[in-house]
Amino acid sequence: MSIALSTLVLFFLLVPGIAFRRFYYSEEFSREYFRETLFAVFIATILPSLFFQFLWYFLALFLGYQVDLYVFGNVVSSNPVDTSFKNIEENAANILLYNLSMFFVAGVSGYLLKQIVRKKNWDRTYKFFRFQNAWHYLLKGEFFDFPRAEITLENDTVEDIEFVFIDAVTEINGVSYIYDGILVDYELSNDGGLDTISITNAQRRDVKNDSKITKKGKKGDNRSHYYPIDGHILVLKYLEIKNLNFTYYTLDYTENGLVPRMVK
Repeated sequence: MSIALSTLVLFFLLVPGIAFRRFYYSEEFSREYFRETLFAVFIATILPSLFFQFLWYFLALFLGYQVDLYVFGNVVSSNPVDTSFKNIEENAANILLYNLSMFFVAGVSGYLLKQIVRKKNWDRTYKFFRFQNAWHYLLKGEFFDFPRAEITLENDTVEDIEFVFIDAVTEINGVSYIYDGILVDYELSNDGGLDTISITNAQRRDVKNDSKITKKGKKGDNRSHYYPIDGHILVLKYLEIKNLNFTYYTLDYTENGLVPRMVK
């Protein structure tokens, strides 16, 4: 059997595992699928591939269809016979349906398993299920539910968090500024680290114009030192950020309407 045919057959056998992993690591965790080495992806793909291959083999037998492993073994042998290729040609439609249905179910299964893990909060409760996107858990406040978290919520829950307020210290031409705003979105770099943060209702001030502390220990009002930044979204590059501060807010219903409050 030629090297090209061997590679094609191996890839074909691993497609169910590839589809399962690709849809399991989707959306906010899609970067995780590409972070691992080729060898690690290969190993992690074998188990789901074997599972779906065995499942579909016995499912076909249950439905009254015979999967001829002899033909497959002969095709990948060093001296395949013409009758094996003729058999494949005659049953091409059934073979295509067999494999496409398996690939489809594998992908859907990966996506549904991810939804279950997220909905049941297994990734927050059990480290085994935790995704490697640490920034997501930090930016969304989900780290509060980690068993080893030193800070927990006693009166509120993570689901109560309505928005996250960001304070970012950056340096421009030797001058340090604090940028404030409400978190809109974030992007990860190719290595899985934080690349950019997008905020809205942004404003900035010079770090030197800090709040004065009164004799009673209270912070003075320094809102006049802030410069509002017009626009819908301000994008901050993580490489230019010196420090980040996160404040998580919920909204309380009062007589005056919705009032933001830090979660506790």
